[in-house]
Amino acid sequence: MKRNISDLLDQYPAEDFDLDGKTPYSKSKIKEITMNTVKMDRPVKKFKPARLLIAAAAAAALSVSALAAGQLFGAGDLFQDFFQPEDGALSQSQVDAMNQLGQVLFGEEGGPAPAPATSNGATITPIAAIADENVYYLRLRVEAPAGTALPDLDEEHWYQFFDSGNYNESGLTLEPAEGAYPDHAYGVTEAFTVLPDDEPNDNRKEFVITFTNHSQNGIALNDGVSKVLTIHGLWIQDKYKGYTPVFTGEFQFDIGLNFQSQTVDLDAKGVSWTDEALDFTNTLEYLTLSPLSLSYCYHTTLPDNKYFGPAVSISIVLKDGTEFVPGYDTTQELLDYLQGYYNMGPEDILPLSGGPGPDTEGFFPFDEPLDLSQVDYVAFGDVKIPVSVE
Repeated sequence: MKRNISDLLDQYPAEDFDLDGKTPYSKSKIKEITMNTVKMDRPVKKFKPARLLIAAAAAAALSVSALAAGQLFGAGDLFQDFFQPEDGALSQSQVDAMNQLGQVLFGEEGGPAPAPATSNGATITPIAAIADENVYYLRLRVEAPAGTALPDLDEEHWYQFFDSGNYNESGLTLEPAEGAYPDHAYGVTEAFTVLPDDEPNDNRKEFVITFTNHSQNGIALNDGVSKVLTIHGLWIQDKYKGYTPVFTGEFQFDIGLNFQSQTVDLDAKGVSWTDEALDFTNTLEYLTLSPLSLSYCYHTTLPDNKYFGPAVSISIVLKDGTEFVPGYDTTQELLDYLQGYYNMGPEDILPLSGGPGPDTEGFFPFDEPLDLSQVDYVAFGDVKIPVSVE
């Protein structure tokens, strides 16, 4: 996960921020604004598939024949092609971590796993899932009606599980059991990834749907509460936001059951770091690790303001010295950036007095799974918090 100085600016609003026509957005934010302006809703593809560096038998499980070969492999084996980095392969310990965390899902009616669903001649089958509190990855096999091909698409077209022009009728939903969360603090967003296909001209494709948790009050994606996924079909979207249906129907699966937490709560409560450039202190309330994400909450003494937030660098360092998640650059470098490009100093963006801002609480998912046993420490600013996994 590569993070730059300018990415810090993405965290803060810029309302009423007069910079003579300029805005201190990062390159990624500028790209996002540009893409939204030209109305291209293409979902972000996390990884470009690399060659699968495994034996021929395992390779069969990672193609669209995964359903047939799945009994031989765990969920981690079935997600290698999704998480595999462009510059190498996942380690066996990373795959093992996913096998322990995830599930192979294809089952039969009445069993613990959701059965394939068929509607109007099309069939969708949940194959495998990996989830923690914050993020949920679901691998699906889609079979269009006989005679309907699902080819690989060019750069100006992509598959979608909805029609944005009729989203109320066609939109994909993931709904918890009625009454499960009475405070109505539940909410997720989703993204879609098409997996490599060794037979791109037949009627089958495999996808990964990534659900990201935006719920509150401790609601988790792996809490064992029944959650019903409803899909109303498959569409092809073009760059002008035109949607062509491939097939429609109603496909439902309960994908919320039979998951367990594998988070590690670090001994981090009360750990503090002081930003010398702006003279504020952040103090941790908690810091937790899972193989898929890191969660955090910290208090700050930075006065509440609408221009600058209490960002702190959080990084994960493995026992071999590798930075699994590199931290942000320092606040001073960010201030130098603002000074150099916009002639702004701290006095231009921060109030001279005022109460501390709200707690900063959140998480970030990893680009690839983390073997917790290989973690040496998590750095909160310049403070090292050791990690011990039995």
